[in-house]
Amino acid sequence: MVAVDPRVQVLAWNHRAEDMWGLRADEVKGRHLMNLDFGLPVEQLNQPIRSVLSQEASHVELSLDCVNRRGRSARFHIRANPQSGEILGVILLMEERVPDPLPS
Repeated sequence: MVAVDPRVQVLAWNHRAEDMWGLRADEVKGRHLMNLDFGLPVEQLNQPIRSVLSQEASHVELSLDCVNRRGRSARFHIRANPQSGEILGVILLMEERVPDPLPS
């Protein structure tokens, strides 16, 4: 989970995000999410985040291909939700998607 404010600066970066992306919370808090280089194509999150912040969308879901901190390609499902009833920011919930097994 990552939370950003209306300026898209990181407010929260939980332990799971630390493990997934290899950056500690103290390294990213207060930094602009779009300026971080951690394997997630953050430029593709800009419009979904803006849609939630402007209340054009109640939430946005998307899947992105990424490279995790171990250099392994992965697909992540990301859901962007408003931080509260009044838009104080956006919470990004990230979940790695495991490919379906091939039929035998």
